Amino acid sequence: MTKQIEAKILGRDFSVGCPDNEEENLLKSINYLNHKIEEVQKIGGIIGVDKTIIMAALNITHEYLNQGNNQDIHTVGYKDKLSQLNRILDQALE
Repeated sequence: MTKQIEAKILGRDFSVGCPDNEEENLLKSINYLNHKIEEVQKIGGIIGVDKTIIMAALNITHEYLNQGNNQDIHTVGYKDKLSQLNRILDQALE
């Protein structure tokens, strides 16, 4: 079953579909994304919502790819979280 989670990203409200058992993970992902967005905004020099979100996504992707090539149990979770973040980013850019 899927339910809607209300999220605030870059000061904008979004309604995001989420399986019942993944609400906590989605909320953690949203908080992490907001944290990364704030980091990008603090650096400055980036103008516009699109560029801010893209830079935050690149930073998250860089962190993920540089964790090493160890395939462990957590890798599946990270892939799911990245998929969720991509959906959130897609919604934010629409």
